[in-house]
Amino acid sequence: MRSSPLPAGPTGPPDLEGRVKRIAVPAVLAVSVAVGLLLWVLKPIPHAYRYDLALTLSLALALVWALYLAPPAWVFKKAVLAFVLVLGVGLGLRVLLTPDFNLELVRHYESVFKTMDAGGNPYTSGTIFHMGEGGRVVYGNFNYPPMEIYPYYLAYRLAGRWNSVVFTAAMVFLNALACLAFALMFPGVRRRYLLPYFLVFLFLEVKTNPAMTFLVTALVLLLARRGELRPRPGRRYAIAVLFGVGLLTKFLIIPLMAAYYWHGFDRRDLRSLGRVAVDSGIAVATATLLMLPFGAGAVLKNTILFNLVMKDRAALATFYPNALSGPLSWLHLAGLYPFAAVALLGLAVLAAPRLKLHTALLAAAYAFLLVATTPEPQYLAILLFIVLAGQCAALEDEGPMPPGVWKRPPEPTPRTLS
Repeated sequence: MRSSPLPAGPTGPPDLEGRVKRIAVPAVLAVSVAVGLLLWVLKPIPHAYRYDLALTLSLALALVWALYLAPPAWVFKKAVLAFVLVLGVGLGLRVLLTPDFNLELVRHYESVFKTMDAGGNPYTSGTIFHMGEGGRVVYGNFNYPPMEIYPYYLAYRLAGRWNSVVFTAAMVFLNALACLAFALMFPGVRRRYLLPYFLVFLFLEVKTNPAMTFLVTALVLLLARRGELRPRPGRRYAIAVLFGVGLLTKFLIIPLMAAYYWHGFDRRDLRSLGRVAVDSGIAVATATLLMLPFGAGAVLKNTILFNLVMKDRAALATFYPNALSGPLSWLHLAGLYPFAAVALLGLAVLAAPRLKLHTALLAAAYAFLLVATTPEPQYLAILLFIVLAGQCAALEDEGPMPPGVWKRPPEPTPRTLS
């Protein structure tokens, strides 16, 4: 059994990586763009809103994937850095100059904190603020996992108040920790080349709450990269615990964890299956322990199951059609949605052992975003983070090094990460 926390490398045909990167994923994105455009033009679902989101998400995913397809050195080309810098500065100015003091999530969390301060359970109380279809106020249970409570509750306690400024500051702080993790992951890269990307990571999404998911993803990739450079047996268990914490953040961690561990399965060595089972078990046990204060059954019912059943979700949330949920609702086949979503996501995860790690993570994340009930552009910064990490790892492992980017020659690595 390997002492490194990294899963084993690809075990499939050597050209499968290229076919997935250059043919399969672009083809899927082309279909999702076409579906999004069709939904936007026809608007065929009576109770749906914001038809533009599916189309804009698909286009954004295509742009991020294009950066992953490009030669690794392109991430540090002056033109790319200038574009990313302008984007990051613009996002920062938007946050500072146009604050939103009426964020639905602020009222949502305010009701959670009031319930907890009164000794109630936000997963069973029925007192949590939601904005339903047409802007009507609906009260129900909390629908995010428990790790989406703790950092914001701590910010509320430290600040002595709760408003959009405290909420935004908490998310920017968590995003900054993710940036720090990236800097530690590649200490040889001069900081001025990372600053444009860090601005985007800080400010791309501060109106929803993916920051804890972002931080856990960043820490997992940091430990994985450290484990490749200096293998230590304990790191794999630290990654498993991190994934357990991540399972109780937003749901993008689920496909990332599945792809990460299934990537470690080597059909030539059945012992690898035991390692996958042990590490996954540690992650699930960690998540279970963290759910106990709220009741594991109540948490699962109001998070995963709530989001898989479109009819239940529509009672508390506005429906924004996505690449899969939109056509199924249009064809009155919404009952098939959970089965189709799980099957398509499973296909992406099953390919992981035959792909490089970063490709496997991105393929699973893309599948998740396209089969999610509603479009989730909030995760774009996380995808960009994985792309940048993959390209930097490729430069360190394979070269050629862009002149001036590295402060010192990268340390040799035993095998390729990305």
